[in-house]
Amino acid sequence: MKKATITADKAYKISEVDRRLMGSFIEHLGRTVYDGIYDPSHPTADENGFRGDVKELIRELGVTIVRYPGGNFVSGYDWKDGIGPKDERPAKFDPAWKIVETNEVGTDEFAKYAKDTGFEVMMAVNMGTGTPKDAQEIVDYCNGKGGTYWSDLRIKNGTAEPHGFKTWCIGNEMDGPWQICCMDADAYAKKAMEAAKLMRWTDPSIETVFCGSCATEPEHKTFGFWDRMVFERAYEEIDYISLHRYYNYTPAANMFYPLLDTFRDIPHFFTDLQDFLDMAKGAADYVKVATHSNKTINISFDEWGVITSDRENGENKRRGYSAFTQVDTMIYGGLLCTFLNNADRVKIANQSLLVNQGGMISTKKDGGVIRQGTFYPFMHVAKYGKGIAIRTVVDGPSVVTEHYGEEPAIVNSVVYNPETEDVTVFAINCSMEDEIEVSFDLRSFGELNPVERIEVYSEDPLVRNTFETPDAIAPVALPLDAPENGVAKVVLKKHSWNVLRFKVK
Repeated sequence: MKKATITADKAYKISEVDRRLMGSFIEHLGRTVYDGIYDPSHPTADENGFRGDVKELIRELGVTIVRYPGGNFVSGYDWKDGIGPKDERPAKFDPAWKIVETNEVGTDEFAKYAKDTGFEVMMAVNMGTGTPKDAQEIVDYCNGKGGTYWSDLRIKNGTAEPHGFKTWCIGNEMDGPWQICCMDADAYAKKAMEAAKLMRWTDPSIETVFCGSCATEPEHKTFGFWDRMVFERAYEEIDYISLHRYYNYTPAANMFYPLLDTFRDIPHFFTDLQDFLDMAKGAADYVKVATHSNKTINISFDEWGVITSDRENGENKRRGYSAFTQVDTMIYGGLLCTFLNNADRVKIANQSLLVNQGGMISTKKDGGVIRQGTFYPFMHVAKYGKGIAIRTVVDGPSVVTEHYGEEPAIVNSVVYNPETEDVTVFAINCSMEDEIEVSFDLRSFGELNPVERIEVYSEDPLVRNTFETPDAIAPVALPLDAPENGVAKVVLKKHSWNVLRFKVK
């Protein structure tokens, strides 16, 4: 059996983990909103038409912040269409997804849903067909205390207290040729900078998220250069740079650009994500030094996910939800570990999407709701990844990819919670063939008691949770021995997700 050693030293702190790292994303796309979170005819629907069974799973999942309402959708969306009496709202053609948007769910409905369900709202404004004036007016509507036309209109529409949205995305994927009214970096930065100024003048407490690179493929020629140019034009108005990345190992399920990656390239995904983060950090820090700024810009990775292979035969479209595999579940775990290992700069991350279309939660129209396999690593990190991320050193085997040479077989992160004195290890084995015995050297934390060990594994890497087999992928509890001389030994099965929890004596 192959072996690995992972050393975590309590002194090597990365950063406190921002709770907004456990975010998600809801867009007016497919069955995410309508027949997803919202279905007035459903037996569990509340007085506002939102499904109670879905709300329960979102709470269980531990989502802390949700980006809304898009996405590509927002670049053609007039937010004023989604306020006021529902029977007076216009039904409009959505050019992003080529459907008719009824506007039954809008800003006020979603704000109430967020409050009821227990997460913050990360609001996005239209930088495609929208203007800086539109962006300023929605801030006034949402966050104004009264005494202006827009804040008084919100009060008239039934919401007396301001929504108080703190974090605002200034557009979506404006570097993408698929985006409505896409533009070059200089044009975007100039427009977004003026929007941000107006928005801050309306509510000085808000944070801004500017569009960064939304793809890393070689065909995406603005990758990296876009980010540097946006920083150079608008650095002092930016709090976070937005990054987007979807991982995919099925060429037939490619999105906009031709796909190179295959099943054997999965271990490279985590290196690719680290490279992406390093690019954004490097571009931001270059401009910080070059302009003699005292401000550090952090990262909002506000769309991330996996394009599962069930798109290949059209099943995804027919179902209206994504059935994720055991391997997809393992990939989610590795991506989350990578975010934790960059907690000093990645402060917000939004899995995409929350329900149905790419969702960790899947619904049936007028029926039930299930957890996808990807639900579990997210839930585990949200529940146990509270505290300080600790840097680790890995000495272990590699796996050979099809296009990228050798990559590490083990991806992991460690979080220490000084308040509860919990030490939690998250780890994946992305080898598709080999089990690996891992020695976790945790001596710096002192004497540890074992709390629990959780494993998400199936022998079949392509097994999925469906409504017929809702628990084909599910966590199981396994024995966990006390560390000997500070070293805990565990066998990680191939393509598995693992959680080890200890408490300082």
